[in-house]
Amino acid sequence: MISKKTIKAIDIAAVVARYSPGQPVPAHEISALLGLSISYIEVTLSELKNHSIVRAYKGPGGGYQLDEKNRPVTLWDIVKIFEQPELISKKTSSEAMPVASIEIEMRLRIQDFFESRSLCDLARQANLPARQKTEVRSIFKLKPLPQRVAIRVVNSVFDWKMSALA
Repeated sequence: MISKKTIKAIDIAAVVARYSPGQPVPAHEISALLGLSISYIEVTLSELKNHSIVRAYKGPGGGYQLDEKNRPVTLWDIVKIFEQPELISKKTSSEAMPVASIEIEMRLRIQDFFESRSLCDLARQANLPARQKTEVRSIFKLKPLPQRVAIRVVNSVFDWKMSALA
């Protein structure tokens, strides 16, 4: 059937599809939402990026967005990345033939089911909380900068004379 890895990949892609129309979604936000490690999410998103499901943006404000330039993404697009089709053994015995035909029919029905479901539809139906901005925390403990003090400098003889009289 469908592995846990594939289910988690669909969850990750659904979060990206739900939150990415405005700004890219960083991996740490997905990690906090789904409770998965950032490294696991990065590996999964790398696979999705290699198959043109998501786009990656580097740097501050970077993250991942759904890549739907050419076509809408279906769930089958994700399933076929992470599920390796098992080879059906072609046994010559008469007992194996009916079971093999049932297995082929079952796999085709599963494929039809996932092909008929859009990732964006799944993301809209998902009960995800509203996206909140998370601040990126640094590993360095820096002190805040002191407030700037406006320094009044005498820049003419007239200003110097007026300040002396005051």
